[in-house]
Amino acid sequence: MPTPVQMQAIPAALARQSLLVSAETGSGKTGSFLIPIVSQCAKFNEEHFPNQQQPLAMVLTPTRELCIQVEDQAKVLGKGLPFKTALVVGGDAMAGQLHRIQQGVSLIVGTPGRLIDLLTKHEIELDTISILVLDEVDCMLQRGFREQVMQIFTALSQPQVLMYSATIPKDVEKMASSMAKKVTVISVGKPNKPNQSVKQLAIWVDSKRKKQKLFDILMSKQHYKPPVIVFVDSRLGADLLSEAITVSTGLKALSIHGEKSMKDRREIVRSFLVGEIPVIVATGVLSRGIDLLTVKQVIVFDMPNSIKEYVHQVGRASRMGEEGTSIVFVNEENKKLFPQLVEALKTSGAAIPRELANSRYSVGSFSAGRGQKKRKLGF
Repeated sequence: MPTPVQMQAIPAALARQSLLVSAETGSGKTGSFLIPIVSQCAKFNEEHFPNQQQPLAMVLTPTRELCIQVEDQAKVLGKGLPFKTALVVGGDAMAGQLHRIQQGVSLIVGTPGRLIDLLTKHEIELDTISILVLDEVDCMLQRGFREQVMQIFTALSQPQVLMYSATIPKDVEKMASSMAKKVTVISVGKPNKPNQSVKQLAIWVDSKRKKQKLFDILMSKQHYKPPVIVFVDSRLGADLLSEAITVSTGLKALSIHGEKSMKDRREIVRSFLVGEIPVIVATGVLSRGIDLLTVKQVIVFDMPNSIKEYVHQVGRASRMGEEGTSIVFVNEENKKLFPQLVEALKTSGAAIPRELANSRYSVGSFSAGRGQKKRKLGF
């Protein structure tokens, strides 16, 4: 059965409309752009290029992990059809990726940096591409990625543009509308809010006590629900915390971040998904779009710099409506996000720590909830 976002987006995409789609994490957005791509590419190849395929579609994502996942899902959907894919990401040999494209593929899935390398060094032709997908579009059109994305976009000849995310700010809407003459906006559920299937739990804890609080949770039969993703804000922090978890709790924990090789990152994710590793400590490389279907618990150890990244991190605890839990550590260091965090917690009916509710930085967001009964958190 198609999900609500798929019901709306698939027919619109098949009708060749450019789309800006907002739907909560885990709602089936990837299928809603891959199904039209596979359908249109397979039909075109059967009629025109049964033996030698041409790149007809391109999906850009911000992380290698998400690229790998999207390509894997595309292969499943296109099995038995005249539909081949190429994965174009850093960390793997460029020569092999170039050879794959030259052999003939319908879909290229990649990160912007590696695609630009191929464009500039090997002059691959992209003028046959008629569908461009920007997955996690808010991230893709921000500083750092935007120039690369626009460089790729200008190398194409007026493609249909499909843009997706769980968080789409107003400035991204404006930029998105500049990439296509007419953009159909599809919004499903509560945009820019945490997935309603995730039970949020905020704990006020000073920075010096965060490690011990984490160890207490991981060693609690009541609160520890493996497999668990712990999100931190730095690569060094991920390495150090994973080691500390292993030493202090006896649980096997590994870290994953952008400085590790693709081979290592693939193996870590595989080990985590099959249950060999119960705890993984991650930076933002796992916060967007990744389907970690066995995960039902996320711990936000370091509150990210923006509430939208928090929404994405929390979303790893629920895919396709499955219930999950998220625990976030919060203290005065996160004061800039207090109003938005209070709002995010209120929308899901979560208890708000007394220190957060009474903080002068939360004024305005919490006024409607002054009469809320304070609930003691059982840690």
